[in-house]
Amino acid sequence: MDIAISTLAFIGKTAEHIIALAEENNLAIEFSSGMPYRADMETIFLNASIKRYAHNYFPAPQTPFVLNLASSNETIRNTSIQHCIKGMELSAKAGVPFFSAHAGFCVDPKPAELGQELSRIANIDRELHWNLFIDAVKIILKETEHLKIGFLIENNVLAKMNVYEDGTNPLLCVEPDEIHELIIDINNKRLGILLDTAHLKVSATTLGFDKDEAVESLQPLIKCIHHSDNEGEFDNNEEIKSDYWFIKHLPQFQHILHVLEVKKIGIDEVLKQFKLIQPPQTSH
Repeated sequence: MDIAISTLAFIGKTAEHIIALAEENNLAIEFSSGMPYRADMETIFLNASIKRYAHNYFPAPQTPFVLNLASSNETIRNTSIQHCIKGMELSAKAGVPFFSAHAGFCVDPKPAELGQELSRIANIDRELHWNLFIDAVKIILKETEHLKIGFLIENNVLAKMNVYEDGTNPLLCVEPDEIHELIIDINNKRLGILLDTAHLKVSATTLGFDKDEAVESLQPLIKCIHHSDNEGEFDNNEEIKSDYWFIKHLPQFQHILHVLEVKKIGIDEVLKQFKLIQPPQTSH
């Protein structure tokens, strides 16, 4: 089983410090949101002697924005598309089999609103945003066809505070049915799903679907998994423990990448939690 730790665990540490930790402890790193802009970040990523992956808002651009492949703002959507194409190219150069990004939103959050209550708009046309999202993903796949690597979409997290009074959900690819719809509408073997277990837990609580049934339904589409936990109300990237709800599903996913995505923990805790995800070694 391949397993990595997200840079989210080391917020505030430099890329050089994180890479040195990874070398010392034989870790693979997922470079993700929270890594500040640096002009030399791509070079650092490419030259690192560790196994590494690029995810979503990495490398951070000089001018901050919220990546949204479903935005009705043409500038935001095009910037998001170009960022993902660049992420695909960077991943291919590093010999990584895929680049992953979040599913789109029907609103355009400010950077400070991510993980919080989102600003509301009067009317949401989900069909419009869905079509914009589908077109954006198709463009990314077409423009990177020569790279022969995969593009993964991560399921969004819907907390109760972000459901509109009329029940409208402003986020795409929260429920398993819509994730299946994405795969069907795109119809490209290079597209897969990055399942965030913490996102799924919160969304299942908010919308009342069964998270375990959702995992079983999505299993053939899942190419990478993000692991963290929460109480079911908010995605706060808490550590996983021995009662982690997803442990029973792990035997189905031995062949893909697993990423521990917890906030600000030490290397000893990282290694302890890896043991919860990795299967015990069996002797023959």
